[in-house]
Amino acid sequence: MTDTTAMHADNSSPRIYKILLMVLPVGVVLGTIIFMFMYFYLEREDEKNHAVIVSHGLRVSDLEDMVGKFTSRIGLREIETEAGRAGLLRAASMIEGRLGPQNVGYPVRRSEGEAAHGLLWKNLSVEILGEEKPQEVIFAAVSYAGAGEDADANTVSTMMMLASSMAREKPARTIRFVFMPYNDAPQDQNQRLLAGCLKSGESCVGIIGLQTTGEIPSAGDSAWQMQTKSPVDIAWWNSLTEGRSVMESRNNVVPSAWLTHPVYSSQTWIDNRDLRLERTLAAAQDVRKWLLKASQ
Repeated sequence: MTDTTAMHADNSSPRIYKILLMVLPVGVVLGTIIFMFMYFYLEREDEKNHAVIVSHGLRVSDLEDMVGKFTSRIGLREIETEAGRAGLLRAASMIEGRLGPQNVGYPVRRSEGEAAHGLLWKNLSVEILGEEKPQEVIFAAVSYAGAGEDADANTVSTMMMLASSMAREKPARTIRFVFMPYNDAPQDQNQRLLAGCLKSGESCVGIIGLQTTGEIPSAGDSAWQMQTKSPVDIAWWNSLTEGRSVMESRNNVVPSAWLTHPVYSSQTWIDNRDLRLERTLAAAQDVRKWLLKASQ
């Protein structure tokens, strides 16, 4: 009985080996097919998601989502207080996540930074590389510091929305969107941009910046108000808003237009966020038009 059982076991063993030799290659092939299918499927989904994100244009829903996160989740953003510094760090993470490789697809660059309260506070930037004159840069700048209210949340959210919606543009010059942790005077912000946000061999052609304001334009004034008033800046602003060609920088003086608008004022639409957001879309379209004009 024992011998018979042993002979049966010996006879069945080669069969098992043969079956395994037949099945294993099939499993490898099936595994490879499944792996390749999943790889290309995920790649296609990534491309589809990227296309949706960068092609939707300017929408109230996108702006509302960002403003809500800045006001409700992040709140105060300033360097001088512990709570404000925590808010700035959360805001920087949100900007990087929203515009970075996993979402819109931009590589996010950080400047060397300025030391304060034991941390380095860095400018964040993303760019649309110019096709004809990539070494000539137009800065689109905004501070991501703020009190955590609708006005300052709206300001930085507008620039984020513009960077996202313009990702597929093909300007002649490079457009670089810069998000700054300091909320200082335009002259100081200009110095930071020129010192820390230009690469070797590049030059800045002009700066368009957005600022929060506590004021409302007087009756009869334009909704857009420029904070910089030098002759070079005024000429730059006029060339952007009028039908003539854009003025080139002269004598190494970089023109800038730091702009305010009622949608970025703490004194307007205090109890009507929806109307503020709707009006912001028209303001964002203006900025988009000026950026594209300056980058040609």
